[in-house]
Amino acid sequence: MKLIVNADDFGLTRGVNLGIIEAFQQGIVRSTTLMVGMPAERHAAELAKLNPGLKVGIHLRLTAGTPMAENVPTLLDQTGKLQNQSQFWDNQSMNSQEIERELRAQIEHFLSLGVQLSHMDGHHHCHRHALVAPIARKLSEEYRVPLRPENEMTQYQGKSLGFSDKFYGDSLTGENLLDIVRQYLGRVQVLELMAHPALIDEPLLKASGYATARTRELAILTDPSLLEALGGMGVTISDYSCLQD
Repeated sequence: MKLIVNADDFGLTRGVNLGIIEAFQQGIVRSTTLMVGMPAERHAAELAKLNPGLKVGIHLRLTAGTPMAENVPTLLDQTGKLQNQSQFWDNQSMNSQEIERELRAQIEHFLSLGVQLSHMDGHHHCHRHALVAPIARKLSEEYRVPLRPENEMTQYQGKSLGFSDKFYGDSLTGENLLDIVRQYLGRVQVLELMAHPALIDEPLLKASGYATARTRELAILTDPSLLEALGGMGVTISDYSCLQD
């Protein structure tokens, strides 16, 4: 089985960016997803170009920051920013044209940074919302890149693809990660494991309620014994390009 450890939130803060790069250079992360329009976006793009082995997708966002498209009122809160999580998931009145306009604006901005698009996923799993999912699928087909599965297991170009967001929380260990991987052995050919490694900086503490645990994730993902254990299970570290082969 091939394992894709994807580091979410690239571009959120410089500390997040540096943690992701460390997890790539010294650990098992080979894939990340960039939040365009966020404070450390340019820093992330620069780091991506310096580390071409790290594949970069887009972390589509409809629950954080400001919009990148004009005239998307059904996606916004009263302050003109994108809705928070609870507002977003309760909102069944988002206009489909506005959703597509906003997501397309983010993708086009990503491409303008000069970084090759690896795949797509959604911040806070926004691509799973019933009103967003068909548009996200449409755009992934149009831009010819994979989309993070909406469910635990799916098929992509004849290959079985699994997804887990269970590597998350304040009590993480390397054994927790290995247990998650074991659950998919023999069931899928490729597994994506969502991760959030980071170095803590002040902007991260202000931007996210999930901050200190990210350093624990980073320590686990860069532990040399983890790669050895995965190899012993017959697991190969990869990225989303393995679905394009």
